[in-house]
Amino acid sequence: MSATLTLNGSESIRVLESTPDRFEVEATYAPRGERPPKHVHPHHDESFTVLVGTVRVGFADHEQDYPAGESFVVPRGTAHHMWNPGDEPAVLRWLSTPAGRVEAFFTDMDRLHREDRASLVGLAGVLHRYRDVMRPTSPVTRAAVRVLGPLSRGGRA
Repeated sequence: MSATLTLNGSESIRVLESTPDRFEVEATYAPRGERPPKHVHPHHDESFTVLVGTVRVGFADHEQDYPAGESFVVPRGTAHHMWNPGDEPAVLRWLSTPAGRVEAFFTDMDRLHREDRASLVGLAGVLHRYRDVMRPTSPVTRAAVRVLGPLSRGGRA
């Protein structure tokens, strides 16, 4: 399997393995990329190995840079977000276990970008539909997802 999916304007993934237990990708983060909203994954753990460059991870109480060669784990329920603060692309190996609906979530995010529908309502629709995969931690963002999500083709991307 080698599908490449766009997650936002600065992040894409290439699918390496997808089973019910494991969803493994190689992620590329563009230089000086977008800082996504903090979020949690209620049902899966994530583990990362930085292959090239540096990625910055913001946790609930601190930020930490991980350069090439380092690995880290984000257990389910842990508030986090990550981006590339550097001037060169960052490449990571990223594993989600169990996989659940992670691939479907990423596929719908990619579809939004390919169809030029990555608006606030479109993104809220995907987050609303996949709240079992990813939940924003900000109360304002969660409220927007609750209100706007159902307006996006009945909550479907």
